[in-house]
Amino acid sequence: MIHALYIALSLLLLSFLSALEHLSWMRALSAGAGSQPWLPELVLAALVAGLFVYTGSLKRRLLHPRRGQWLLAAGIACYALGVAVATGLLARGAGLLAGELGAAWARVPELVALLHPQPVLVVAQLLLAFGAFRALANLVPPHEFAEDF
Repeated sequence: MIHALYIALSLLLLSFLSALEHLSWMRALSAGAGSQPWLPELVLAALVAGLFVYTGSLKRRLLHPRRGQWLLAAGIACYALGVAVATGLLARGAGLLAGELGAAWARVPELVALLHPQPVLVVAQLLLAFGAFRALANLVPPHEFAEDF
């Protein structure tokens, strides 16, 4: 559960950081170095989310660790689907599948091409936000946590 929460927090923070214009120098530096422009934001988001999980002792403080788990899993899967649609990976996979399975699946690539990544990613972010809120709303209070440990 804590891994899904860490991934969800990293993805949510990544989407927030990608909207900030103040980090344009990091994107330019990354592009100049030959890497993907979103890579510094991903590293920064993963570090901040990891720091939050570590300093907040979330592994010990989650009262009901299964709350929000299905929302987080659905959000992560939906985010992966959105990335696959945005990169064209889903369309290529559907084309390969249609070629292998024959005429019955010939329309699948056309239908997959109609998918747009933006609505899928918005739904993914909503699922991640609600799942993270549901998981974090059930933390043991700090004074009770300090008494137990």
